[in-house]
Amino acid sequence: MLDLTYIILFISTALAFLLLCLMNRALGLAVLCALLPTYLLRLTVPLPGTAGFVLPTTLLEVLFLELFVFWFFTRRRSRLEKRLLGPWIYPATLLLVGATIGTLMAPDILPAAGLYRAYFVEPFLFFLVFTDIVRGRSERRLVLGALGATVAVIGVTAIFQKLTGFGIPNPLWQAEETRRVTGFFGFPNALGLFSAPVTVLMVGWSVALIRSESLLQRTLSLLPALAAALGILAILFAVSEGAAVGLAAGLALLGLLMRPTRLLTALLLIAASATIIFHQPTQDYVSLMFSLRDESGGVRRIVWDESVDMLADRPIFGAGMSAYRSTLPPYHEARHIEIFMYPHNFGLNFWSETGLIGLLGFIWLAILFLLTNSRIRSSFPDEWLPTALIAAMIAILVHGIVDVPYLKNDLAFQFWILLGLTESMRRQFLVLQEEDGD
Repeated sequence: MLDLTYIILFISTALAFLLLCLMNRALGLAVLCALLPTYLLRLTVPLPGTAGFVLPTTLLEVLFLELFVFWFFTRRRSRLEKRLLGPWIYPATLLLVGATIGTLMAPDILPAAGLYRAYFVEPFLFFLVFTDIVRGRSERRLVLGALGATVAVIGVTAIFQKLTGFGIPNPLWQAEETRRVTGFFGFPNALGLFSAPVTVLMVGWSVALIRSESLLQRTLSLLPALAAALGILAILFAVSEGAAVGLAAGLALLGLLMRPTRLLTALLLIAASATIIFHQPTQDYVSLMFSLRDESGGVRRIVWDESVDMLADRPIFGAGMSAYRSTLPPYHEARHIEIFMYPHNFGLNFWSETGLIGLLGFIWLAILFLLTNSRIRSSFPDEWLPTALIAAMIAILVHGIVDVPYLKNDLAFQFWILLGLTESMRRQFLVLQEEDGD
């Protein structure tokens, strides 16, 4: 009965989303952005005409495919849009080529193909849909509101788990004295990986609305501020040090780059530095964490050393998609440490999964993202979103030094959403510049 109920709810949600897309494409896309964590809802679909072969899928994938098919048959095309997609297509192609080679090289091609589809092909196709539908400020606000709503729900769930321990899967994390919330994710760091960049965006949005001359806009600033506060609490209750450091780096950069918060941020950074210098317990903790001499840092240093040894024997193509665990054992000497799915460093992660080609593509995309937003920020200094996007990407990259950004269904889509917001602004402001030139 439970399985049947689950399937009915799964199908009902998919049908409701399809109806929403038929009514309003932009709203459908925003709802999809809000439902990124629905990759956790999985279903296996038996394929007719095969000997019991099933296709695993997720609710997120089904919703995306509905949006993509609807968009494909209703899209608007122009020569201008083809030309404007240019800057992203080259690094994206490198990333996809690296991922394709990694999949073809994988010792077990079926799970590799599943990750290839979910982490690379579908998010890139979503980027194409996104940049066609999200054309102006109103659509961007819809997307930002959707992301903020998701983080707010995560934050409320985290508070509930902090108070009760309910729904935390690991007994150690559930115990009150060592409690780490997970939200509706399976582990604490997944919560931090998703929440940190969105929290940075919400802080930037709130500051921008507070500066508005409109009383309504200033009042509405409470909504992203609330989402940001809930995101911060979720990360703190998850005790995700990587997410906390990434969030702090993103917020510090955001505060320094946004004129209204520059002085306050500088004073807070001075106070934090003074605390670290003159308060010995804080100094010891920060030194231990940043030198990776604590337990978690020690594990990561061992994992990185073993991963580098493995990659030294296959430097061009890496281990292959979803092949890190099966490739590492000959290099794994620290038997007291489990073999993780990935090396827990964004450079080593991409090198192992997609080879140097994919790693170069990812780095190129990140640099292009930062440069593009910097140019928009310079040309349109009153626009807050480029600054917030830069800070959000910094939060991802800083956290990614010790974790696994991107290589998860929701995080891959989130990454391309950030790129899509950037491309949406770039197109809009390029048109404005051309009109001014005329």
